Amino acid sequence: MAFPASAPSVSVPRAAPVQPAPWPLARAALAVAALWAVPAVIALGQISIEQTLAGEPIAWHAALWTTLPNWVLWALLTPPVVWLAARVEPGTAPVWQVVGAHIVGAAAALAVHALGNVAAFRLAGLPSDWTWGTFETHYALRFPVNVVAYGLVVAATWALLAAGRARERERREAALEADLALAELRALRMQVRPHFLFNALHAVGATVRMGEPDRAVTMLGQLGDLLRSSFEADGATEVPLARELDVLERYLALEAVRVGDRLAVTWDVEAEARAALVPAWVLQPLVENAVKYGVASHSDPATLTVRAHVEADRVRLGVEDDGPGPSGGTHGTGVGLSNTRARLEALYGDDATLTFRPRAGGGAVAEVTLPHRTP
Repeated sequence: MAFPASAPSVSVPRAAPVQPAPWPLARAALAVAALWAVPAVIALGQISIEQTLAGEPIAWHAALWTTLPNWVLWALLTPPVVWLAARVEPGTAPVWQVVGAHIVGAAAALAVHALGNVAAFRLAGLPSDWTWGTFETHYALRFPVNVVAYGLVVAATWALLAAGRARERERREAALEADLALAELRALRMQVRPHFLFNALHAVGATVRMGEPDRAVTMLGQLGDLLRSSFEADGATEVPLARELDVLERYLALEAVRVGDRLAVTWDVEAEARAALVPAWVLQPLVENAVKYGVASHSDPATLTVRAHVEADRVRLGVEDDGPGPSGGTHGTGVGLSNTRARLEALYGDDATLTFRPRAGGGAVAEVTLPHRTP
């Protein structure tokens, strides 16, 4: 059964670094305004409740102008305080510099806050004048609350920065783990080629020693075609099954030259399965194992069947032979098969399996199941 031209190889894409989405200035301003609106509403509510309980009419004008400016001013002071906190934080400067910078920053912020309240009182027509005594009164009156407010802004800034660095560190670690996993997969795949090539060249040498140079030349040609096909997908961790079948067909053509008419191959491949992504060279070690124990080890003819079916969200690949099978429990323990197991585990974890079992009537069955994915 001939297969159509192989589909292009598909490498597992490396996850792009996740960059935090830009936070528009308008959204940041709304967040700051919402943050400071909470204590403003609480303070205004406290005044109205106190006046109501005292049996007095609520003086809304005075209540608004003695409470809201406090928190509006803090909304305006938040950006410069955040700027200072982001540039002077523990771990980036000596402790004395951090403490000193924020003592100065807090004093400056509280001074601006006091001046803003003086201006608000005058704008509202409340008793106030531009004297040192008035400034000192506003400064001292709100000192405890303002120190706490400054400390909360600084602490929140440091907490957000620490959380951002932790997320970035996790992202870098995840990217490093992905790179290491990809390097491991490539190393495992590279191990398959030397192992296969050694076996193929050994078979060519044996053919020459048997006095069949023409057959050896044909085998070398088939080997060249096979290696060329495999190098076309170089670097691909996963390929469409159609490409894997193309490589397998070339490999079986090489084996057919070696074992002659003793090898018959049947294909049971669903059309839907051809587009499924599978690990590159996942079937070749299974077929090589089947040929080694089911065909080449004896003189009787044998049939090798390659299967590929899609079952719900799974792909089931199988290689079956009706030969005598291995003896001594050696089936499924070779270098290529151990490598295949390791690659399946690295790619899919517990979501993929490689199993071997005796075939009823003689021979063996090797099966791979893995998640059904397409390019």
